[in-house]
Amino acid sequence: MGHAFHQLYYRIAWATHARDPHIHRSFRAALLDLVHEEAIRRGGQPLRHNAMPDHVHLLVRLPPTVLVSEFIGQVKGAVAFRTNRELKPKFKLVWQEGYGVLTLRKDELPRVGRYIDN
Repeated sequence: MGHAFHQLYYRIAWATHARDPHIHRSFRAALLDLVHEEAIRRGGQPLRHNAMPDHVHLLVRLPPTVLVSEFIGQVKGAVAFRTNRELKPKFKLVWQEGYGVLTLRKDELPRVGRYIDN
């Protein structure tokens, strides 16, 4: 894909199992580091990410060679596995099945980035 032009931006959100508030402040920053690392490991360019007690937001740029559903499934799985193994939260972190994903235009990135930050 050396000569293909692409600007593929995705806003992705996924929740904890049963929307339980298991993302605690004590490990939230470390969890976000894992989200960042795993997104890069799977070919993404993370632009913004944040977490609430019961869900995670990720704004990412993906190349056209990366399948969105595989990317999200792999990131979710790796983050849960590493969080439970490395961060050892009080409650086992398990994600709810599924996710939400929206495509974005480049000019929407600042507004969506502010939303994710806040």
